[in-house]
Amino acid sequence: MDTENIQIPAVFFLDPYPENKAAIFLIHGLGTEASSWTYQFDALASAGYRPIAPDLPGFGRSTFTGEKWSIRYAADAIISLADRLKIDRFHLAGISMGGTVALQMAIQYPGRITSLILINTFATLRPKRWNEWFYLLRRYIRARVRGAGSQAELTASRIFPGVDQQELREQLIRHIRQADSIVYKQAMREIALFDARREIRNIQIPSLVISGRNDTTVPLENQRDLYTGIPGCQMIVIENAGHGVIIDQPDHVNQTMIQFIHRFPI
Repeated sequence: MDTENIQIPAVFFLDPYPENKAAIFLIHGLGTEASSWTYQFDALASAGYRPIAPDLPGFGRSTFTGEKWSIRYAADAIISLADRLKIDRFHLAGISMGGTVALQMAIQYPGRITSLILINTFATLRPKRWNEWFYLLRRYIRARVRGAGSQAELTASRIFPGVDQQELREQLIRHIRQADSIVYKQAMREIALFDARREIRNIQIPSLVISGRNDTTVPLENQRDLYTGIPGCQMIVIENAGHGVIIDQPDHVNQTMIQFIHRFPI
């Protein structure tokens, strides 16, 4: 689909500190929404930044009216939002599927991005072990046959397995069930087919990979492909954190993000 010739509707976004100057766009993962970045807002604002978290088309409060959802479409939607807010250059962070959108933006619009933070994400998700194939296949089959909401519990239990994370599991289940079911299935297919390993070699944007040591959704081997593939990329592995590292270890994530983007003023 040639999204350059398609009008992209405005997306909903959270912009809690519009008075701050240096913007950082925060892109959420599959099935969730802008509010997943709540634990980052105050810390980034206290450091002088303007966190902006959009709901990607078809998720949260953003609708999707196109024929086929794609990672490129989502990337164009974020650029359109930046244009709407009259923000020329910005920092960019994405987690999981949001990281693939951030990568696509870095590939298509390198002149707009001052620094790039990729959290628990990948250049390709092709599993390297059979049990990882099995998990992804279970999710895909459930979503295709019974609808996106049917695999919400499986996903939430995988991302937030702790006995003290019941509230987080319930919140993620609600978000998944509220997502556009057609978009969700198309997004799952896009993720499965996404492969930017060649393109990332040309990224010249200062880049940082943040990984949760215990991520069972995007294995560390896949995340290291970003570290080795993007020239000059740095990588930080956070202990005692899984796929939801921005919630598992928010203070560590926030400190790491701020220290990194401080080096690259807009």
